[in-house]
Amino acid sequence: MAATYNCLPEGETLAELVAREGIESIDILLCRNEAPEGAAETRFEVCAPHLAEIACIYAVTATGEATPVHDVDLTSAGADQLAATVRALFVAILDARRDAPDAAQRHQAEQDAISALSQSIE
Repeated sequence: MAATYNCLPEGETLAELVAREGIESIDILLCRNEAPEGAAETRFEVCAPHLAEIACIYAVTATGEATPVHDVDLTSAGADQLAATVRALFVAILDARRDAPDAAQRHQAEQDAISALSQSIE
């Protein structure tokens, strides 16, 4: 079974994300819930690593646009998920660099994405 990532559309793979968005790097934000005790909502804010409760993994383009990929609680199992997700994203970036599409393929992919977006809006 393929891995699923809680911030990506259902069924989207990291390879598809990397190819479509031209992802070049990875960013990880370590956060904690800063909402008052007993509050109905959460308010995650970036914090020092020793205070972190959750890790947010982002895929970053050359222009600095960040796409959220996966959020994990910083438990033992969450740390394993964090490592596996970062490794898989790193491998997808390296694979995309090896098989970089030419300009015509990138243009077609952009046009396909625009068409899909406009159809989903209608």
